[in-house]
Amino acid sequence: MADNIDFSNDRANIAYLGSRKDVWHHHGQEMLAGQATAEWRKQAGLEFSAILAPVFANLSGPDFAHISADKRIVEIGNKRAIVRNDTGAVLGFASDGYQPHQPAEVLDWFDRYISVDDRFQLDVAGSLKGGAIIWATAKFNGEHSVAGEKHTARVLMSTTFDATRATINKMTETRVVCNNTLDTALADGLSCIRTTHRSKFDAARVGKELAALAQGVVNYKAIGDALAQNEMAKEEVSNFFKTVLDIPFDQSKADTSTRKLNQFAALNSAYRTTVAERNGQGGDAWTALQAITRYVDHDRSARGDNEGEARFASAQFGTGNAIKAQAMQLLLPRIKDKVLIAA
Repeated sequence: MADNIDFSNDRANIAYLGSRKDVWHHHGQEMLAGQATAEWRKQAGLEFSAILAPVFANLSGPDFAHISADKRIVEIGNKRAIVRNDTGAVLGFASDGYQPHQPAEVLDWFDRYISVDDRFQLDVAGSLKGGAIIWATAKFNGEHSVAGEKHTARVLMSTTFDATRATINKMTETRVVCNNTLDTALADGLSCIRTTHRSKFDAARVGKELAALAQGVVNYKAIGDALAQNEMAKEEVSNFFKTVLDIPFDQSKADTSTRKLNQFAALNSAYRTTVAERNGQGGDAWTALQAITRYVDHDRSARGDNEGEARFASAQFGTGNAIKAQAMQLLLPRIKDKVLIAA
């Protein structure tokens, strides 16, 4: 059973437009264009409620034998568990007084959000990690070209039930040839909106936010095109990979851990694959960056019962996304005289 896609109801709680063969997980419910949000909620498994429940400490064991039995269950007054009402699974913890959002509200809010701009269409909705992460994507316009390659842009919404992160809307780009993904916000610093569905819905404000996200697609193309024109010698690519992996340039193989050596070999293999995908075109910053995205999205080891799904969660929401961000920031100074890059 997958440990990232939510299978709480004995099925994959994810819904999507398109064919099952075209989605990374090969799970979930196929949707038709134009279906109502209520049907999306049902098929994505987002009809459960998040309930606040008291948290208790169980003082069992020999260290507490001197305490009377009726005093060994102690309520932690300033903490609450966020619990699914249908399965009883604990999704996260919050301070006393926190008001959790509800999955149905989150999807309804996102659907209202994207409906302000008809260039966006809901195409995926679901949850990960037993419902702890709720996410949805809306496809933007269609395929376009970056560095001579077909890409598909989407706005990705995600929110969590651990009370540590706001609801985030950000643009992502997918290289069609290989399904590598990269946030446009990593390139322009602007294409990420942090908000809350509990705030008053303001169509004018949302329209401006969606316009900013759409502008991120334009900025990303300019940056991708510039990176493709920026030459990188073989040694530069090697040093770039070492920097990402935190391997000193002058460190010998004997002094480098097996894990780091394997990661470095995997990155070089990803680079060769990327060069082949680009019809033999290499030796530029764009190819080096896409080797990183391929490594993170397809090759990098990830913990979990289903490694592919664990890797997806990491690539979009965890350490894999951070690796991509680091790689982008290392390369942006190379093209600062070619494109305008936000501070």
